[in-house]
This record gives sequence, C-alpha cells and structure tokens, in this order.
Amino acid sequence: MNVRIAQSLSINAGAWYNDTLEMNTYFIKLWMMTQSSSEQEQNIAFRRMKHFIYYELDSTVFIDLAEKEKYTELAQAGLNMTPLPGSASDQMIGIMLFHKLNAIMEGRITVVEVEISAGDGVVYLHGENETSDDLDQPDWWSLADLAHSDLVHNTENIVNLRPVTTWRDLELAWPETDTPTDPGNTIVFADFKASNDTK
Repeated sequence: MNVRIAQSLSINAGAWYNDTLEMNTYFIKLWMMTQSSSEQEQNIAFRRMKHFIYYELDSTVFIDLAEKEKYTELAQAGLNMTPLPGSASDQMIGIMLFHKLNAIMEGRITVVEVEISAGDGVVYLHGENETSDDLDQPDWWSLADLAHSDLVHNTENIVNLRPVTTWRDLELAWPETDTPTDPGNTIVFADFKASNDTK
C-alpha cells in the first residue's frame, strides 16, 4: 500500500543573487508518496534524501549557471557550489530539489510537492502537476548520484581532486540490485619454461 509522508528540513546555505552573497536558512517541506513495498528500500530512499540535503546542500552556495566567472572565483576560494539554470531564487532551488530528490530515490519514494522558504514568510511550492519543461535542466538533476554541479573549475597551479563518493560507500545502495560486478580480473598461473629447456 502506498503511504503519504511529509518531512520538514532546514539548511543554511548561500545564494549569489544581484551581485551579492546572501546567507539564508532555507526551510523545506517535502510531501512524498511511497512506491516500493519494501520497507528496506523505503528506508534507503529516505536516508538518501536526507543525506543529500544535509551533507551536500547544507553550506553550499547557489548561483546562476550564467555567472561562470563568479562561480570559479567562489569555488577557488574553497566554497561548495551548486549552480542553477537561472537566478538563485527560492523557487529555483525548490524546482531543483523536486527533480534531484526524485532522481536519487529512483522511484522507491516519489516527491509530489516541495515547499521552500528563506524565512521571509513567502513559501514557494513546486509539485508533480507543474512542468519545468521550459528550463534547460542540468544533467545532474536527473542523476541518481550525489552530484550537484556539472561545472569543473581549475587553476594553473591547483588541481582539486575531490573523491567521488557513491551510495555504496555510504551503505545506501539498493539491496541485491547494486551488488558489485566482477571486474573480470583473472590471474593465470602458467608453467613457463626457459628457452633452453628441453623435454
């Protein structure tokens, strides 16, 4: 049986908006529907959602994709960056959450509506009956991994190699379906003879 659930969360994050870095506390409420009959899969999906919000998006800086120079500047300063296909408004962040959270939960739980507010009394909503087709959505919105940017920054003297964390590393892989595959490495022990050996 499908069950309707809701979860309230909050994160502290920045938004580069109108040439200013604003720090906000974002209040988020997710309205969801379970789709999988497996309680284990439901729990994994729920934990994935919370991990992404609390560990990937908390303390990030949301920025318009068009602000590439500022993105690079802030990223080189060591800030965690999340570029968006438009201004870093509450509404755009809510639309991103709707798509990305559905992607990472992979149909085990479905987000049907997102409510988001930066504490100014205005709540923005985005739901399954609204379309985002007019947005040029970044690839990472539809990926089931922890990515929250498609942009790569580099400098002449610094190479930043951030380890890629997977759901398996966090013990949040789906049971059975995400078992590691055999890499195909085979060791062959052969009885090699020297060239001067004779039978």
